[in-house]
Amino acid sequence: MKNVNVGKEFYHRLANRDKRQGDGRHNAEEFRLRYFKELDNKEAWLDDSVFVILDFADVKVVGPSFANEAFAYFTIYATPEQIKKKILFENISVIDTAIIDTELKAGYDR
Repeated sequence: MKNVNVGKEFYHRLANRDKRQGDGRHNAEEFRLRYFKELDNKEAWLDDSVFVILDFADVKVVGPSFANEAFAYFTIYATPEQIKKKILFENISVIDTAIIDTELKAGYDR
């Protein structure tokens, strides 16, 4: 199991979906490939074991498009409940939790 301080190890502003949005840096595709590459297959979702704990203590902003690309992407393999068992969020604000939950419920929109 990995532990990631997202704000320090990746970036404090999670807003860009991909390299074409905003300044294109620190985008959700990059984030997903860096931290969740092993989850990008159906077999990875067959059990409920925790894969990663994401510490959001140093994260200032989570945008819906980032949340959709980074987290809701996995709704192609798993339910929102399964995703939140495998990817745990610590020190995350109520607002950021609501943004991620909304995107997980809506599913991947690409």
